[in-house]
Amino acid sequence: MKLFRAGWFVVLALVLVVGLSATAQPSTQLDRLILAGPPGPLSIPLAYLVVNDRLSDIADEVELVLWENPNQLRAIIAGEQADLVTLPANNAAIFYNNDLDVQLLNIAAWTAAYGISADESITTLADATGMNVVIPFEGSIPDLIFQYIATANDLDPSTDFEVQYTPNPQQAAQLIVAGRADVAILPEPLATAVLLNTSDSEAPLLRVFSLSEEWEAVTDDVRTPLTGTVALPSVQDQPEVIEVFQREYALAVEWVIENPEEAGELAEEHLPELGLAATPVALSLQQTDWEDVSAQDARADIESFFTLLMELSPDVIGGQLPDDDFYYGDE
Repeated sequence: MKLFRAGWFVVLALVLVVGLSATAQPSTQLDRLILAGPPGPLSIPLAYLVVNDRLSDIADEVELVLWENPNQLRAIIAGEQADLVTLPANNAAIFYNNDLDVQLLNIAAWTAAYGISADESITTLADATGMNVVIPFEGSIPDLIFQYIATANDLDPSTDFEVQYTPNPQQAAQLIVAGRADVAILPEPLATAVLLNTSDSEAPLLRVFSLSEEWEAVTDDVRTPLTGTVALPSVQDQPEVIEVFQREYALAVEWVIENPEEAGELAEEHLPELGLAATPVALSLQQTDWEDVSAQDARADIESFFTLLMELSPDVIGGQLPDDDFYYGDE
């Protein structure tokens, strides 16, 4: 087993509790298997697999690489520098629609972001009408969800709110902490960290609404399938490898759901470079809607979600719904 870092990427290394059943070793045995994921809690299931040798039946050596930004992610995908990659589902669709060979295996995280504010009177996005709202990345998934929810509530997102975009989530957090915004749309684990950091202040920040819940309320319960894992060409024709990965990854997600406190403690011990203490990691994991669903079973949710987002920006998934070949296992 091997963990390594690319650039200044931090390698996720979490010790996992025992208890997974042994399985018969498949005939396919790779010399090396490379996993890649985002630098944060969404890569914990991948770290689970690596540190605990859960993929030893299919690979002699397993490595985990963390990508830092979309450019680095694209380099990994285009250069086929990994075998299995965890990433936002819309990015997977963009890569596929731009003729990069990826196949979606699953969706595991279904939480968009949260509205954070010191104003207790705000319980929905509509309550923030006329207020300053800071959103990371113009045209991002949270931004499009915000725009869709506003429009569904007969509000004009460009005139009924004072929207301010920031180049990254950290700057949005700084503005809301400094009192220079009324509401900030923040992802996890940043949202939880901000709440904890201001809990003893005169105006503590609160989690006032869930963007995913607001979305489902105006879309007849269309879910928000946000993060999944894709297979690259090196393993697409090796069903035994993917079968073992799918099984073990599902068990890894199950462990994260059932053991957030332990995961938080281990993250603090083994991931000091991330600067995340055990409590915010554990609380953040509990605020993330984890559910491992195969690409085939999630397809209806994915297509419904993408179709609605395309009303605002077709570019968010590369211009069109991916066809059958995007979904691993579809005939």
